[in-house]
Amino acid sequence: MKFKDYNNCINYLFGLERSGIKYDLKNIKKLSVLTGNPHKNFRSIHVAGTNGKGSTASMISSALTEKGFRTGLYTSPHIKDFRERIRINGRMIPKDYVVSFTEKYFRDIEKIIPSFFEVTTAMAFKYFSDNGIDIAVIECGLGGRLDSTNIITPLVSVITSVSIDHTEYLGGTLKEIAFEKSGIIKKNIPCVAGKIKPETIKQIRMYCRERKSPLTLTQKKVRIRTGEPLADTRIFDVKTEHYSLRNLRLPLSGDYQRINLATAFGVFDALFTSHKIRFTENELRRGFERIAKNTGFDYRFKMLGTNPLVVLDVSHNTEGTRFLKRTLNAYRYRKLFIIFGMMSDKEYKKCINELEKLNGILILTKPGYKRSAEPEMLMKAVKNKSRAVIKNNASEAYAFATSQADANDMILVTGSFFLLSDILKTKKFGK
Repeated sequence: MKFKDYNNCINYLFGLERSGIKYDLKNIKKLSVLTGNPHKNFRSIHVAGTNGKGSTASMISSALTEKGFRTGLYTSPHIKDFRERIRINGRMIPKDYVVSFTEKYFRDIEKIIPSFFEVTTAMAFKYFSDNGIDIAVIECGLGGRLDSTNIITPLVSVITSVSIDHTEYLGGTLKEIAFEKSGIIKKNIPCVAGKIKPETIKQIRMYCRERKSPLTLTQKKVRIRTGEPLADTRIFDVKTEHYSLRNLRLPLSGDYQRINLATAFGVFDALFTSHKIRFTENELRRGFERIAKNTGFDYRFKMLGTNPLVVLDVSHNTEGTRFLKRTLNAYRYRKLFIIFGMMSDKEYKKCINELEKLNGILILTKPGYKRSAEPEMLMKAVKNKSRAVIKNNASEAYAFATSQADANDMILVTGSFFLLSDILKTKKFGK
């Protein structure tokens, strides 16, 4: 099969979403054999969790890059460009590689009928292998146990957090979801756990004991003191078993980043203890300061405009929305306008309940994606309907917000990654 161009190829790949989510390892194992088991040609770090996966993976990847490793990074979803998902030392996978891979394995894809994510995972692993990376930081897409990425045997397994999400696949209780996340824990491989609720720690401990996997609970092992926020930057003092840094600058806003920072440092300790990979202080400082350059990671409580202040965030579940509330406490504004859109299979009702506590004006809209919840459906979950309006799409929602907001107000865009992507395509910010 030959595609006319890159866009034609991408449309084909996105069309694979019609097969839905395949929550098992059958297809990825078939694709892995066909592509030469590329995941066996590089070392890796595996990151699972309900929230904080992308931030934590990017922090780890950036530090590894600054240490001199040729570092692959696989994350999802993307904001503007599919190629954001697959990077080496910050550089996105080339368009021609995406096309050539898809053309080469087109017949296999048509025969196996894998999901979009399964093909993307196979592509990432093959690209990393073909380009001789030293180590890859791999973010789980869904759950862990049966996620397509779970064919790797990493240096460290990471579970950033466990909370309710994707209940149709992972189960409706924290214990069931912890079971799925713990599926990435491998025999004799150290595991690092971030912000884990007491009711799920037992599950993770049990798995680690069964697999003889050393467990680090960063809530107990990593001490972090937070300084005053400076615009888009946070200042931290960090103390672990092997590292001690003062006034560490992290160019990411969000109160929750201290949790992700602690998890990343838990991984740094584990890498030193188990694999003798030690970072210098300068490597760590550069790694955090250059996170955007080294990983392309952005748009987690990202400020994009002033007068009024415009903030983009991707809090797409209840826990993320609660953290968002804490972050807003550090900012001053007169009125708050909240542009919100979410997928219909997410906990949008609980998220709306949390957002209403912010006493802002809710602007409900629909991202340009087939799984998006209709704004009318979102409105049904709003208790105070006098403080909520419906707009057909992101462009109309943003235009309404800017027409109503004054210089001392804040416009907050939150919810789905797809909503942020739509907002970034408006005239205000360009492509």
